[in-house]
Amino acid sequence: MLLVASCGENDSNKDKEPKSKTVTITDSANKSVEVPQPLEKVVVLYTGMAEAVNILKAQDKVIGVDESVQKHPYLGMQDKKSVGQSTQPSYEKIVELKPQVVIAPASVAPIPVKEITEKLEPAGIKVVLLDIHKPETSDDALKTLAKMFGKEKEANAFLKWKAEQIATLDKVKDLKSEQRVRVFTITTTNFEQEKWNTSGTGLAAHQTIELAGGINVAQELKGSVSVSSEWILEQNPGVLILNDRADKVVGFTAKDYGDAERFKEKVKTNKVFSKTDAVQKNQICIIDNSIFSGDKSYLGALYLAKWFYPDKFKDLDPEKALKEYFEKWLGITFQGKWAYPFPSK
Repeated sequence: MLLVASCGENDSNKDKEPKSKTVTITDSANKSVEVPQPLEKVVVLYTGMAEAVNILKAQDKVIGVDESVQKHPYLGMQDKKSVGQSTQPSYEKIVELKPQVVIAPASVAPIPVKEITEKLEPAGIKVVLLDIHKPETSDDALKTLAKMFGKEKEANAFLKWKAEQIATLDKVKDLKSEQRVRVFTITTTNFEQEKWNTSGTGLAAHQTIELAGGINVAQELKGSVSVSSEWILEQNPGVLILNDRADKVVGFTAKDYGDAERFKEKVKTNKVFSKTDAVQKNQICIIDNSIFSGDKSYLGALYLAKWFYPDKFKDLDPEKALKEYFEKWLGITFQGKWAYPFPSK
């Protein structure tokens, strides 16, 4: 009997041994990952991912970031350790920090996600890939991120607010094709270099135009595509959207509309654009990239809808929504000039 009691006692002791906790998630690369719990030490690559972490109020769990996140003007992660560029991360620095998880986007070229996984997972560091930047996957990616941090409540509250902003655009669904404005978009940098690149289907910029009720004149094309000046004139867009990726014309650090006004004059006198209906009718709009083709593109769609159909959206206040995003969800004072011209009420 003593022998049996001894065995039972050993089994009981085994049951009392602490077990390491994990939560299993499926990331945007359709990979199942067991994420350690509680999640206390993470490295974040990509600004959109860091912004999502801030929305969830989990920035205290971040111990390392890429250089673009560290230098970002409003993410507040200047004190986090830099692990190099997202496109060329320092694996030595990441391993030195001993994070439980590295979080990166699954499909932002040229971030080397395969190499990141192959280099870090043998060192016992989990790699989670989430496409937070794509409109069609951003909600699911945020929910997955929230599950990792135990922040489901915060994610649900934010996504409810986001859905409410998008719902204000529902009235464009009733517009017939002939009532919709035809839009051509180009980055400010490509315009200045006279590189006639635009965004076709599969890109967030295209989806933002459609969400706002516009017709992208490049809707028959796919991805980022080069077109000719002759093609632009054949399409004869009624609206031009200049997408500022360089943060030189509009954005968080812009103090006034002076640079935007000067840039608009360049567009009006351009040898190609000056011949379009858009310039003839003064329908030239300049918008910051992060609210047009980035993680906040649904907010950019509010500005576009106001520009496209002012009579339909007399009560829409895009600036109010963007200010609420910054102050309620990111917890920082709103500033900057994000879109020009400012949509009239």
